[in-house]
Amino acid sequence: MKLFVACFTLIALATNCNSKKTALNNSNENTSQQSTVTISYSAHTRGFFQELILKQNSLTEFKDHEKTNAISSTLHAKDWDECVALLANINLKTLPNLKSPTNYRQYDGAPFAQLTIIQKGDTIQSSGFDHKYPPTELKPLVEHILSLQED
Repeated sequence: MKLFVACFTLIALATNCNSKKTALNNSNENTSQQSTVTISYSAHTRGFFQELILKQNSLTEFKDHEKTNAISSTLHAKDWDECVALLANINLKTLPNLKSPTNYRQYDGAPFAQLTIIQKGDTIQSSGFDHKYPPTELKPLVEHILSLQED
């Protein structure tokens, strides 16, 4: 009798744990499908700081290192679609290995800049490059992001 109860309990626990695991996997898949892409462009030096964060409907700009005074604005759908289209032309696997065409940032000739993409829970950062002088693969996207900030 004790053997029967022990086997029954073991089977019940194994089945219950498996169903929770399946439910967690399904909820994680739904969450990742619903998540959107976030594009972050930051440039800084000793006396300058700028960070632009683009999401599907918003553009947030920070001009101080503490990120206390956010300047938020609505991002139009056509501008977001353009960002996503330009991002689709970039091989994200090679993003960290792209080489900067200039090195002005090494002697304070230009702010240090970096592009960060957050997609499906993965964060991919580019290598450092000079502000307004990105690698050729990133140039259309960076120019578009900077033009949004100027509007």
